[in-house]
Amino acid sequence: MLELITLRNYLKKRKAVHAEDAVDHWIRMVATNRLTGHSSGFFSVYTLPPNQAVNRERQKKINAQRKQKPEYRNVAVLIGKKSRVLQSGLNREQKDNIHLAASTAQYLFEDAASTNAIRSNSVHLTVTSPPFLDIVQYARDNWLRCWFNNIDVDAIAKKITMSRTVEEWVEVMQKVFHELYRITKKGGYVAFETGEVRKGEIFLDTHVLAMGEKAGFIPEKILINTHAFTKTANIWGVHNNSGGTNSNRVVLFRKS
Repeated sequence: MLELITLRNYLKKRKAVHAEDAVDHWIRMVATNRLTGHSSGFFSVYTLPPNQAVNRERQKKINAQRKQKPEYRNVAVLIGKKSRVLQSGLNREQKDNIHLAASTAQYLFEDAASTNAIRSNSVHLTVTSPPFLDIVQYARDNWLRCWFNNIDVDAIAKKITMSRTVEEWVEVMQKVFHELYRITKKGGYVAFETGEVRKGEIFLDTHVLAMGEKAGFIPEKILINTHAFTKTANIWGVHNNSGGTNSNRVVLFRKS
C-alpha cells in the first residue's frame, strides 16, 4: 500500500507542475488498470476486475465473506509485467504509428451532445457505448480509480448520464445522435453499442435504431452477441442469463 501511495503522490506532484511526460502517462494508465482484479497480477486481493469495480461497502462484504486481507504486491514489478504484455504483439512500425497518432489525438471531457472542438463532417468512425439507463453506478463504483488519480467523485457523478426511465434516456441520447450526425463525414459510420435491461424486458437497440434514423443516419445492421456464459456472471455469483446484461447489441449506422 505504501508503494501505491508513493506512486500516487509522485504522479500528483508531476501533474501539479505540468511536468508529466509520456512515461508518466503510461505508468498512470497501467497502474489505474491494475488497481482491482481477481488475480495476483493486480495490486489488490480478490476484487472484481476494473470494468466491474464495486463500491467500498460491497468490497468490505467481499473481504469478509472470503476472509481476506491485503497482502504485499510489488507495484513496480506488476507495472513492468503488464507493460511488457501490452506491447508484446506490436512491431516497430505499429509502435511508431501509435506514437504518431498520440501526437495529434484529442482528449475531450465534454458532453457527448456538444463536442464543439470536433469539426463538422470530419469523423470517419465513432464507436461508443453509453450508460444503460441507471444500472451501473459508474462514479461510486470507480471510487478507487478516482482516489488514485485525484479525481473528485462527486464532480464526475454530476456529468454522467443516469436515466431512470427509457424516456429520459432517449431524450438525452437523441441529442447525442444529432451531434454524431454533425461530426460524421459522408460515408462515415457510427457503431452504437447497447444491451437489454430490466431483466431482459427492454431492448435498447430498438430505441437506438429509431434515434439514429431520426437524426438522419441510414441503419446498416444490428450485431447481437449473446453470451453463452460469462466470467462476469461467475464473478458476481449469478446463474448465467438470469441477471444483468446478457447480450451486446451493436447498431451500425452510415451517413449518406
